[in-house]
Amino acid sequence: MIDQILRRRILLEATAVFAGAMVFLIALAPTAPFTRELGVCESGAVRDVLAGNIILPRFIPGPMVHVPPLYWWTAALCVRVFGWTEIALRLPSMVAAALTCAMVFAWIATTTSRRAGMWAAAALLCGHFFIDAARQPRMDSMLALFVTGAAISLERATVAGAAAPSATNRRLWFAFAALMIGLGILTKGILGIILPGAAIGLYLVMRWRLRDLFRLELIATFAVGLAIGLAWYAVAYTIGGRNFLEWQLNMNLWTRFIPETVGGASYCANPFWYFAPHTITGFLPWSLYLPAAAVAVWPRRDRVVPEPVVYTICWFAAIFFFFSSSQGKCLVYILPAFPPLAALTGWTISYMGEAGSERRTLLRTFKIASVAIAIGGFVLATAGAGTFFFGMPSPSGFPFKLHPTDLAFLEIFTAMGTQHALSLIAWVAASYTGSIAILLGLRRTSVTSQACGVLLIASAGALFWFGAMNPALAERETLASFARQVSQTVPPGAQIGHIGIEDCDLYFYSPRPIDPVFRFRCGANPPLPRYIVIRRKRFEAMAPAARACLKPILESAPVDNAGPRLLIEQIPPVR
Repeated sequence: MIDQILRRRILLEATAVFAGAMVFLIALAPTAPFTRELGVCESGAVRDVLAGNIILPRFIPGPMVHVPPLYWWTAALCVRVFGWTEIALRLPSMVAAALTCAMVFAWIATTTSRRAGMWAAAALLCGHFFIDAARQPRMDSMLALFVTGAAISLERATVAGAAAPSATNRRLWFAFAALMIGLGILTKGILGIILPGAAIGLYLVMRWRLRDLFRLELIATFAVGLAIGLAWYAVAYTIGGRNFLEWQLNMNLWTRFIPETVGGASYCANPFWYFAPHTITGFLPWSLYLPAAAVAVWPRRDRVVPEPVVYTICWFAAIFFFFSSSQGKCLVYILPAFPPLAALTGWTISYMGEAGSERRTLLRTFKIASVAIAIGGFVLATAGAGTFFFGMPSPSGFPFKLHPTDLAFLEIFTAMGTQHALSLIAWVAASYTGSIAILLGLRRTSVTSQACGVLLIASAGALFWFGAMNPALAERETLASFARQVSQTVPPGAQIGHIGIEDCDLYFYSPRPIDPVFRFRCGANPPLPRYIVIRRKRFEAMAPAARACLKPILESAPVDNAGPRLLIEQIPPVR
């Protein structure tokens, strides 16, 4: 009876975590304009799904989808409800991120403590990398959700000892794991089965439970999950044939994993250690507590680390080293490693409140991290407050050269200070408050006060960066207004083409199709589109003979370092 009441309470609290996470993510300007995000380039697949090509949609313009289309199916449903808007494309990622937070909370709350679960969910939600992915209109947050669900379910089904589930519950956990694996495959292919498989496999090997690797229930779980995912591949093969398999399995999977010297692709080729610094920076400020977590889990004779914590370490290590061993290392790949990292952080904070003073090294390590976060928050808040009175120094006086995007952010930040923007004032005040809370917690030896101060700094920073700074930059760089001007200028029914590098937001915001033009010459037969969009730099670089039949009729603002875009019209030859 007590266990049932506790489970219901945790379920209600997990629902509250999901709702709170959704409110937080909606506060991060999900309706901000798109620029050149990867998911915007892929949004053509949503148009194709809406056009009826559900099984094997294609990017418009572009090739067939490079991973299974579960994300674009769900995005198409959101478009049906909310229209062709930014929030409709982002909503599946946001919901997936909020559900991941709720799952992590429920698991840690059930296996260790509710306090640890709350801190784990908070650390995950307020991590820079996790939030960034939650706002992208692509499948990575959804993959992280299903990998997390599968990994947690497998742990629950294979747990040993007094906490072992009944036979019925174990079968339910295995069934849920199979569903999560299948949905993961339908989201991003084979990663949906490899990542949870690597997590449970490494754990069982580390615990010398080798016999459990060959349990019929575990094998059946992965077999059913694989069957769910392969169902789409089988049906899509009937449409795309051999080219489909070559594109899906060779071009977008195998060649990205193997080294370039043996036939691999050069796409996202990075060294083995590439993900290590990005994981640390992407999990700031919580990553500063990882040394304390290492001390907390270090083996000791007088205590035993909880088994779920051991599993969490194996879960993170399996994903981290799998992606590190691949030749292709795009930054977003490492996203599924952040839920176990947050779970470990939440347990560490909770354990600190119970450790007492017998572990001086642990307390000292935790305090050093808290001091570093307090100093960082104070320095950044002081820099923000300084813009109210002194502005910002000119970038020309910096000892290093800034990227154009960083220069734009600096201009936005300076303008906010000059205008005393409310968002900047709120961020400065929250950062100062968080730093003070940390210092008071250090004085009183209160872990809760320290962690609350860190949470305030992290959440305020996320709200300011993703809710104010990024949307302001997007307003500067988007081609949304130009796309609408093009549609209004070109006569109804006339075809519109595009020459050169794709501008993904141009395709997204155009209410009319824009088709790529790969080779252009005056008087081509069959005739090319009469109206064409091109970057001004590209137009000016064309040979005079190639430009002879072209007349610019519309020019965009120079929204980025690529310069203005032109709408040009082909002039019919004089007869």
